[in-house]
Amino acid sequence: TSHTTDTVNNIVDKVPELVLGPGDLSYEDTVDCWLEIVEPIDDNMKIAIGNHEVEEGEPKLTQYMEHFGLTEQYYSFDYQNVHFTVMSDYVSDEIGSEQYRFVQNDLAKAAADPNIDWIVIVHHDQEYASTKIHEIPDENEWKEAHHPLFEQYNVDLVLQGHQHNFQRTYPIKYDSDTPINPIITDRNRSNYTNPEGQIFATVGTGGVDLYPFKAKEDYFVKQYRGFGILNVDITNNDGKMLICTFYAN
Repeated sequence: TSHTTDTVNNIVDKVPELVLGPGDLSYEDTVDCWLEIVEPIDDNMKIAIGNHEVEEGEPKLTQYMEHFGLTEQYYSFDYQNVHFTVMSDYVSDEIGSEQYRFVQNDLAKAAADPNIDWIVIVHHDQEYASTKIHEIPDENEWKEAHHPLFEQYNVDLVLQGHQHNFQRTYPIKYDSDTPINPIITDRNRSNYTNPEGQIFATVGTGGVDLYPFKAKEDYFVKQYRGFGILNVDITNNDGKMLICTFYAN
């Protein structure tokens, strides 16, 4: 849509070194139109696989994977002092699965690397949510399998898509008794110093119809229903900081 073009222009305006697309990249029958729109940022883009990439047929999924040089739907990479683990919600990811073992080993290696200061998870299907469109089940196997891993290996930020709006949590820890209500570890609204738990940010604001919110869950700090991008700056001068800013189109 025209909003998609506006989003790309918003990204270009920030002169990014890296662009992350957390899935559901196009709703058309082919990827051609979307690839044409994102051409200005294509060279430094990484993607996660969303349900629309999987559900709309193998040719489309294959096009994405070939274009971005992927042999699996899940993978990882380093960019300077940041480690990114990109997960797929559409291949087996339960405890003991091939993807689970990959994520566990990958995070353990990153956590032990003295050159890595930040660990970021990127995937598609939102696991903590406040929306009227996609309900999140009370008992969620994904949370049980993966959120404890994120805590064990000190993941800092989890980036998600799927919901067509912007939402950001406080730092939260997994609650085994009631997974739908994670434990808030710091109720400051904007600044955190090495908090326990992870901050989950949903950025589903690329260009297609926006979703309304239901009553805001307690663990959310920010919600915004509009198109835009989440910009993440990493600073290493006078202390290491990760600074996230949502820029509306």
